[in-house]
Amino acid sequence: MTDPLGRPEQLVVFAEHRAGCTFGPPGIFWRLNYPSAAGTQVRFCRDRDEVQRTCELLERVAQGPVRVERDACLDPSESAGDANTPDVVDAEWWLGLDVADGMRELGLRSEADYGRVYAQIEAAVVRRGNRESQTGVHVPIVIKRPGARVRDV
Repeated sequence: MTDPLGRPEQLVVFAEHRAGCTFGPPGIFWRLNYPSAAGTQVRFCRDRDEVQRTCELLERVAQGPVRVERDACLDPSESAGDANTPDVVDAEWWLGLDVADGMRELGLRSEADYGRVYAQIEAAVVRRGNRESQTGVHVPIVIKRPGARVRDV
């Protein structure tokens, strides 16, 4: 995909907190606790680089060890594969479902539709696997759920 100036566009995916997560503010996935003269202090960081820089600075002022906590929202879901939004389904994960569950996930009504969709998704996953073996780049394949809106972010 290219932008209007002919440059390749990069897909940027930002991590999001899962529903009901109380770890910290939006976009914050690391929490640092450290003792100080005023009591236990808390700092929040967005990524590992920021955690590293902050820990290096806190070593000078903290009156004890800095405890780093990582939000579990960064962990992949066991059931979702590469897809991490409610609007899409991971294609490789979907291929592993039985027929009834696969039809329910995508809102398919007939087994003929299921067979057609299965063949198309299987072909895409096989092509992706072939390309991945050539380039070493893993590209997730996702299927839009019925009724979900497609947004160009």
